Amino acid sequence: MRILGVFLFFFVQAHCQNNYPKDYFRSPMDIPLSLSGSFGELRPNHFHAGIDFRTQKKEGLPVYAAADGYISRIKISTTGLGKCIYIDHPNGFTTVYGHLQKTSDTIQAILNKEHYLKQKYEIEIFPKANEILVKKGELIAYSGNTGSSGGPHLHFEIRDTKTENIINPLFFGFGDQVKDNIKPQLNGVIAYALTDSSSVNGSLKPVNLPFTLQKDGSYTADKVNAMGKIGFALNAFDTSNDSYGKNGIHKLEAFINGTLCYSYEFDTFSFDETRYINDFIDYPRYKQLHQRYQKLFVGHLYPSIIKTIKDKGILDLSSRFNFTYKVVLEDFHGNKTVINIPVAYDDKAIAQPLPVEKTPYFLNARKDNAYAKDGIVVFFPEDTFYSDFFLKFDVVNKELLLHDDKVAVNNPFQITFDVSEIPTEAREKMFIANLVGEKTEFNYTFKKENQFSIKTKKLGKFFLSKDETAPKIYAPNFKEGANLDTLGYLKISISDDLSGIKEYNAYLNGKWILMEYEPKLKRLTHNFSDDIFDNGKNDFTIEVKDQMGNVATFQSHFFKTKK
Repeated sequence: MRILGVFLFFFVQAHCQNNYPKDYFRSPMDIPLSLSGSFGELRPNHFHAGIDFRTQKKEGLPVYAAADGYISRIKISTTGLGKCIYIDHPNGFTTVYGHLQKTSDTIQAILNKEHYLKQKYEIEIFPKANEILVKKGELIAYSGNTGSSGGPHLHFEIRDTKTENIINPLFFGFGDQVKDNIKPQLNGVIAYALTDSSSVNGSLKPVNLPFTLQKDGSYTADKVNAMGKIGFALNAFDTSNDSYGKNGIHKLEAFINGTLCYSYEFDTFSFDETRYINDFIDYPRYKQLHQRYQKLFVGHLYPSIIKTIKDKGILDLSSRFNFTYKVVLEDFHGNKTVINIPVAYDDKAIAQPLPVEKTPYFLNARKDNAYAKDGIVVFFPEDTFYSDFFLKFDVVNKELLLHDDKVAVNNPFQITFDVSEIPTEAREKMFIANLVGEKTEFNYTFKKENQFSIKTKKLGKFFLSKDETAPKIYAPNFKEGANLDTLGYLKISISDDLSGIKEYNAYLNGKWILMEYEPKLKRLTHNFSDDIFDNGKNDFTIEVKDQMGNVATFQSHFFKTKK
């Protein structure tokens, strides 16, 4: 966290491009480098921590070690990066390969031992330095679509091994593999009046600024007439010659009459900073209109990618001072887009005053805050939010009404329900739920004596709910009693409509078997190459448990012959 003084001027040059080796790492894939995601790209609740390689819209392409080293970590998860490999290299950097379909046979044999030892699909191992050595260009895996991936691709990161800070891979020579002579694209510019005594074009509301293309290729916005404290935000994206995707802006600089007053560069940052994206953008606008406008002013929490900042990026028109506010957008390859915004002091009356929705609960974001009513308590630790605001808080018919999702949450907070009036036996299948649209959403609930509690980063409606319905097990890829000698995989689907799948276990002839779970497909898959089945008849059983302990069981049998 960084704390800004009123007149603080902050400048950091963390790393420059020349500090990184350009020829040490090879591409992890033997296909032309085309990016579907850039480093630092603006994503829901996070800055993108790597670059995404397109994989020709398919899975199963070979993935290679980018340099000599040893595998320091392997994580198999149904969320996040899915199947993921980490390689530590002697030069002090770690490469990360995510959303893999499967690992190489050598690595898979090691993983299978761990899967069967722990009898779990989701595992994480940390091999020792001399345990799984790899050479530059060695096959380690195949590209896939596992975890929280929206389509087939390879997620690739480079980290500082010691600090675990993420670094833009393009600094390591990968930028030379991307052909790019296309300038960043500017979609919109907004001016904001930041206090009740400020105005932009006579309004306290955000003002969209029309802009026109000039002969020299720059843009000029319509003149801004303002007074008091104002700020700007813009909507922009970048692309390259071989990539049609809308990627993030690498670098931005803002100037007042030629003097640098604000800048950022996506060179490196830490995972602790990634959620600051929700104050880096105009979050209420994003929630309402799904538009990501990057603010050029900050609060008291901001990420280290911001390199230069004067007066929090806020422009103070307290006297008759006219100036030009120039913003330069730049991609990694030096292509630039420039917009000039003329700004003039104007003290005319505010024509469009904003209605101020005040409540009895003013929340100071830099302090702990607690609110209670009718047996429900909400506790917000310091820095739960990015800024102060009037909180909407009420309890109606035993339901907690807690503001709305147009306010960004930085850190988790706690909600506690007193359940002393509910019989103990009735509490077993109960949990604290929240409403998303019309759908009830499960929250993992801590239960102690007469209290239910959750930790959450969500606002909205919360209430007690119950789940007494078991999961569903359906659509096996075989018929009972069938011969499966020609099948390489055993597949079956599972789902749960409310609290969600907590765990599952499958057995052949009483022996636990590994079944990989892909939530996007609601499917479990067992590879017969594990060689667990017996010759002849095999009894198959699967048990699935949801988060509230409801259990479903499926039993069948098939025939198979070892070859």
